[in-house]
This record gives sequence, structure tokens and C-alpha cells, in this order.
Amino acid sequence: MVLFMAAATALPQKRVWKSVFGASAGVSIPYKEFAYNTFRYDAGFACPGPNLEAEYLFYGKFFGLSATIGYSSFFFNEKAYRNEYDRTLGGYGINEVSAGNYQLLRFLAGFTLKLPEIKHTEVMFLFHLGFARSVHPDLQVTNSELGVINSIEKNNGGGPVANAGIKINYWLNERYGISLNGSLSTTTPSFTDNTAPDSYFDLPVYCAGINVGFVMNLRTPSL
Repeated sequence: MVLFMAAATALPQKRVWKSVFGASAGVSIPYKEFAYNTFRYDAGFACPGPNLEAEYLFYGKFFGLSATIGYSSFFFNEKAYRNEYDRTLGGYGINEVSAGNYQLLRFLAGFTLKLPEIKHTEVMFLFHLGFARSVHPDLQVTNSELGVINSIEKNNGGGPVANAGIKINYWLNERYGISLNGSLSTTTPSFTDNTAPDSYFDLPVYCAGINVGFVMNLRTPSL
């Protein structure tokens, strides 16, 4: 019996692959050009807003694959935009700014690098590419003396997106756990603007996401 157990232990062990679904919510934070709040051709005047993500991961001890659908909304910094018009016009008239929110929908897929699990905790690095649909909000600037001096209708643009992130899972049991996610995304959509020289403009969209949520192992022994 002792010899049999020793021989069984020496046999190659079956590799355990996890099939995991996750959902999380948090905040999206614009940075670089997307967050600039002074007049320049690539300034976005974006402010932090809510962030939602759903993901699927399939991974082993060190490597895996993953896919994510993410949605972010960014507030438009109306105050900073109005201040720039006040400065540019030298205080001529009273300026009013009305704007909606930026929106960003991401479809991502890629690979995952994972550190060995320690005390029910997994640390993973995710590298994704995909497609993003970006929405520019309605924007109108009105001057009390000049009338409407700038106006952009709500429109959308699509293009490739790159994303890199870190994910920490803490498993409460074999099936359920909690997660903390951080990521950086970049895309450069083109938006329609009839007042622009070419009737469109490119806007670099850089954002960081910080989310908390839950994960569920779809391949537990009970399943």
C-alpha cells in the first residue's frame, strides 16, 4: 500500500484550469489629453465618472486567456470650458456652457499572466486589444452678446483600443471570491464637427479604471 501511494504521488498531476466569470463597478479617471482643461486641439475637458465591467477568464497556474466588456461615462468639465471662453473673449459678455457626458464602450480580449496563488489570493496581469465605441456629448456655448458661439451635436466614433491591467482575486471558498481591478485604456476615435477644417476631429481618450466586484469559479468540483 505504501509503495502504491508513493507511485501515485509520483505520477503527473492533472493541471487545474479555472473558468471564471466576474463583474465589477468603480470609477473611470481620464488622464493626459483627455483630461486637459485648457484650449488646445486635443483637450478633452473630461472628468471622472462611473465604470462597469463584466469579464470571463480561463487560466491555469501561470497563463490564461480573458475577455472583457466595459462601459465608462465621463462628466464634461463645463466650468473649466466656460473659464477658457471667458479668458479668450476677455470678459466680453456672459458665457454659458451646456454639455452631456462622454461614453466609452469597450470589447476586449487577450492573454493573462498569473502569479502562483498564495493564501487564496491570485494576482494577474491582463493585456488586451479590441474595439471601442466612443460617444461625444452634445455641447453648446452661448454668449450673451454673440449668441451661440460653439455647438457640437452628440455623435460617436469607433476604433481599436488597447488595455493593460492588474487583477487581484481573493477566494472566499472554491466557488466565490471578491476582486480588485485596475487598468489603463487608450483609443483615438474620430468625431464629427461641421465647424472643423475637415468636418471631423480626433480625440485621444486615455482613462484609468479602478473597480471592485466579485468572481465566480464555473468549474468547481460540485459543478
